[in-house]
Amino acid sequence: MYNKNRFRWGLVLTLLVGLNACKNNDIDPNANSAAIIPTRGSADFTKYVAVGNSLTSGYADGGLYRDSQRNSYPNMLAGQFAAAGGGSFTQPLFTEAQAAGSGYLKLIRVPSLADPTSLITSIGQVAPGAVRGTSTNGGVLYTKFTDANQNLGVPGIRTADILTVGYGSAAGNPYFERLVADPTTTYFQYVSNNLTNATFFSCWLGNNDALGFATSGGVTPLTTTALFTTNFTAIMNKLTEGGRKGVVIGIPNITTAPYFSTLSIPLVLAQINLLLNPTTPITALYIQTATSVRATQAGDLLMLSNATNYASIGNSTVGTKNGPYGLSPTNPLPNNVVLDAGEVTAMTASIDAFNGIMKAQADSKGVAYVDPNTVLTQVGSAAGLTQNGITYTSSFIQGGVFSLDGIHLTPAGYALMANEIIKGINAKYGSTISQVNPADYRRVLLQQ
Repeated sequence: MYNKNRFRWGLVLTLLVGLNACKNNDIDPNANSAAIIPTRGSADFTKYVAVGNSLTSGYADGGLYRDSQRNSYPNMLAGQFAAAGGGSFTQPLFTEAQAAGSGYLKLIRVPSLADPTSLITSIGQVAPGAVRGTSTNGGVLYTKFTDANQNLGVPGIRTADILTVGYGSAAGNPYFERLVADPTTTYFQYVSNNLTNATFFSCWLGNNDALGFATSGGVTPLTTTALFTTNFTAIMNKLTEGGRKGVVIGIPNITTAPYFSTLSIPLVLAQINLLLNPTTPITALYIQTATSVRATQAGDLLMLSNATNYASIGNSTVGTKNGPYGLSPTNPLPNNVVLDAGEVTAMTASIDAFNGIMKAQADSKGVAYVDPNTVLTQVGSAAGLTQNGITYTSSFIQGGVFSLDGIHLTPAGYALMANEIIKGINAKYGSTISQVNPADYRRVLLQQ
């Protein structure tokens, strides 16, 4: 057994090494286009409606709040569409008085090598806002927004959920419950109700059909391909009625996000060996998979949200209490705190299938399809992606692209994604929509 706090801060100290971002050649998102007048091409941006999940809503830093909503990628797109005939864009914003929304994370002070604990202790949950009561199952009920809406993003929703009756009930998804007057309204019906006079759409569904599986360590089931096909086909038929144009965004490679890439097994093992100084170096952890207990291997992933759990590795008073936690086959890390290599393979296969379905639907309906991995792969490269003198990487906190929850994007990250979507729209419809400048949007959320 050892001091688990020393282990946790040792991990943090290692994470803080090498924070200086490298540079590559600056890229101006609108290079050589200063004289180009934005045009709509064959698209019509008069009324734009955005369909999707948390990424569409503007969710960031572990919550949905007024500032994150205002920095959603649909709001950015609508701002650029305005120069080519696009109209106003209404979002279900939390009011100024309820600006904290669901609550979110803030970085109180910048991490310091002199005070490595600052990385953990400086991230705190602010008090939830906009809560009107408690549901029968103990969850929160947010203050209602039932006006006409164009940003239909609902955090947590899967493609599998869009036809579910009661998804917006008091026992259902609280973000969707906030938006509907009738609890029996399905998400599909909600989209249909808000498509009146819509001329253009974006659709970024599908992430949660795999993400729930990933963040649960493979415990929550993946959506079946058959159900995904049925529901995604239904929503695309509705969105493209009357020849309506739009853009479909695929599912990114989930495991490259900081949530899965920050606390690597080699990093944890290095810290364990540093602190315990065993005669024979420890070369693996023991984990419980769906079928057996085994030593960790290449492809197994740890999760940022389980950092406190991993801080107990080696402690014989946790887990089964039969041997040192995570270091003995009789006291392995449980299945839900590790995404093992087999689960990664299964999830990747599902994501590939889902993306194939989404692209096939986009192609058959004659609308644009955008692969988010195009920009996220650049961000995740050794050099990162530099625009207007700022280098963006996939590193947790310092990279500027991923927010404090390690999965959702910062406003700057959403700006990079908005630009990828704009490029796809321009290529498909012959439009000349200008890109946004990511430097105009904040990165990590600092305490004011």
